[in-house]
Amino acid sequence: MSKSNRPSKPRPDFPLFPHASGRWAKKVRGSFCYFGKVADDPHGERALELWLDTKDDLLAGRKPRPKVTTVTVEDLVNAWLDAKHKRMESAELSPLTWRGYRHLGGIVVEHLGRTRSAADIGPDDFGKLRAEFAKRWGPAKLATAITHTRAVFKWGYQAGLLATPQRFGDDFGKPSTKTMRLARNQAGPRMFQQAELLAILDAAEVNARAMVLLGINGGVGNTDLALLPVSAVDLDGGWLTLPRAKTGIVRRIPLWPETVKAIRNVLAHRPEPKRGNEGLLFIQRNGTNYVARRYGTAVSMLFQAVAKKAGVAGRVFYDLRRTFATVADGAKDPAAVSALLGHAAKAGDMTAIYRQAIDDSRLRAVVDHVHAWLFGQDDKPDGKPGAGDRQDARKGTQQAQDGTAIQKAVVKCLRAIEAAEGPDKAVLASVWNASEIALALSGDTWTVQRFLTTWGGDDQDDQDERPKLRVVG
Repeated sequence: MSKSNRPSKPRPDFPLFPHASGRWAKKVRGSFCYFGKVADDPHGERALELWLDTKDDLLAGRKPRPKVTTVTVEDLVNAWLDAKHKRMESAELSPLTWRGYRHLGGIVVEHLGRTRSAADIGPDDFGKLRAEFAKRWGPAKLATAITHTRAVFKWGYQAGLLATPQRFGDDFGKPSTKTMRLARNQAGPRMFQQAELLAILDAAEVNARAMVLLGINGGVGNTDLALLPVSAVDLDGGWLTLPRAKTGIVRRIPLWPETVKAIRNVLAHRPEPKRGNEGLLFIQRNGTNYVARRYGTAVSMLFQAVAKKAGVAGRVFYDLRRTFATVADGAKDPAAVSALLGHAAKAGDMTAIYRQAIDDSRLRAVVDHVHAWLFGQDDKPDGKPGAGDRQDARKGTQQAQDGTAIQKAVVKCLRAIEAAEGPDKAVLASVWNASEIALALSGDTWTVQRFLTTWGGDDQDDQDERPKLRVVG
C-alpha cells in the first residue's frame, strides 16, 4: 500500500496509525504491535479497545493476557474437574475419588447457580450450601464436602480464573471436633464381633469369601481389592505384596492358610476377564472389574448382599479394616501394624521415615494374633497358623513338633509374671511381653529357643520359679 493510498487516522489524537501491512499499529518499546486489519475496522474502534485493554502490559514489557470474561460457577467447577481428570489419567488420583469429586461438583453447581458468576458467590451462598450438605450427610462427610468445595474456589484463584481469593464466611466451617466425636460415639464402635465375621464367612461365596478374609487378614480396603493384581499374591510363600492405593506405601502381608485357600478358589472359578481387566484377581461374572460404581466399589455392594444373608446389619466392608487395626493393636507392635495397614509416616516421625523395613516375624506375629482372635487358638501340635496351604517358606521357623513344649513354656512364663511383685514383675512383663509371646507361638526360631531355654524343662507347676533377674547399670 503506497503512502498516498494509506488510510489516515480517524482523528489527530488517535493513538494508533495505519501500518503499511494494512493493520492498525503502534510502536511500543522499540517494536511494532498490531491491533487488527484496517479494512475490517476502518474507524479503528475495535483496535482502540484492544489497545486500551493491553497497553499496561505492553508498556511494562509483559505479554498481554486475554481479557477475562465472566467465569460462571459451572465454568469453574468443570475446569476443576478437568484438572482432576488429568490427574486420574496419570494415575495420581483413583477413579473412585474422581467420581466423588464429580458428584460433589454437581451439587455445588445446582445449589450455587449454574450461570452465576463464581466471583459473586459470597458467605451467604456458602452458608446455604453448607445447610444443603448437612441435610445429605453426617459430620464426617460434611467436613469432606466443605474441604473439597473450598478447594474448588482456591484452585480457581490459583489458576487465574478468579481475580481474588474467595470469601467463605464463618458459616462455611467444618463441624467441630466435639461434634465429630459425638457423632462417632452415637454410631458406636465400627468393628465386627467374632461371631458376625464367622457368620459372614459361612454365607460368602467364592469372591466374597476371599475379599472378607483379605480385609480381616491384613486390613485390605475396598479399592485395593478391586484393583488387586494377580501378580501381587504369592500363594506358595503365603504373602500379599502391594502398595496401598491411597498412600502408595508398599505392604507385605502374611496370608493365613484360610486366605490362601480362598484365593486359590477364586483363581479356579475366575471368569474370562474383559479387555483391560486381564491382570486383576477379582473378576465379576460378566468379566468386568469391581471398581466402576458411582457411589463406591462393587466390593461394597457384594459385601452388603453377603452380610444381609448372614443376618449382620449396620456394618460396611471398610469396617473389616477398622476391626483388623483394633484387634492387631493387642499384638503391641504399632510399627508392624502401621506397616500392614500401609499408613504413611506422620510429619516429624523421623523413626518411621528412617525405618526401611519391618522384620517378617513381626508382621507374622500381628496377623497371627488377629487369626487367634477370629478362629481361636489351635492346640493341635501341627495347627500353627500358616502350616497347611502355605509351603513353609519361613526361613528359621520352629518345626511343629515343638508346639506343645513352647505352649507349656509360655504358660509357665505367664504364671511367673502373675506371681511376681514390684520391680521383678515390671521387668518380667517388659522382657517377656505380648509381642515376644506372639512371636514364640507363631514359631519364630530365635524366640522359641529363648523361651525354651528360659522357661522350658520339666512340667512342674512352681509359680515362684522364674529366671534370675540382673539389673544392668
